Amino acid sequence: MGKKTENRRQSETSEARGVSRRQIMQGLIGGAGAGLVLPGLAAAHPMHRHLLSGDTVAAAGAQAASADWQPSFFDDHQNQTIIVLAEIIVPGSTGAQVNRFIDTLVSVSAPEDQKKLIGSLSAFDHEAIAQHDQPFKDLSADQQVAILTAASTAQASGAGGGGRRRRRAVPAPGGAAPALTMRDHFEDIKGWVSGAYYSSEVGMKELGWTGQVAWDSYPGCEHPDQV
Repeated sequence: MGKKTENRRQSETSEARGVSRRQIMQGLIGGAGAGLVLPGLAAAHPMHRHLLSGDTVAAAGAQAASADWQPSFFDDHQNQTIIVLAEIIVPGSTGAQVNRFIDTLVSVSAPEDQKKLIGSLSAFDHEAIAQHDQPFKDLSADQQVAILTAASTAQASGAGGGGRRRRRAVPAPGGAAPALTMRDHFEDIKGWVSGAYYSSEVGMKELGWTGQVAWDSYPGCEHPDQV
């Protein structure tokens, strides 16, 4: 059985086995406390705040598992784009219904967080069109990976930051914050994807979750296939 098929089956049957996303997050938070740490998720990212709310996680998990699910925030193009991006960033995201969980959480996020995520999705489309005359979701797998790899190693808008300096931030007039770069857009999307994936049952199992209510210590790891 392939990894993606196994992930999908685990995700689809988690509720039937009585394991809810809320229980999983309660176990994680119970072991890690307020210092919730997940691979690829920064503490300042809005996904981090969402995952600390049991009610929010429960509502988003239930909506994502709905048989008649429809996006409540993304349009069809945005939904397909986040599916493609998520699967490259964390393989197995499609089976874990990462796009659905993100859609629900973004719909109740602050307007500035919503605007930032839509801007990040649009940035990848603009880059794809500039290079290949097609939106990101319609590119070949190699083309998609090449754009994501370049973005993940580009210069961020803040001070410092390693990686290849593919695109520098340009200071905004009047002392405003520097313009966002492709690295910033990549990090924003990665935070949503990582938080959604690693708070799912299949993601938690990759981190060493055994079904217990809480761990004695946090079981962290890095996903071997992440961009």
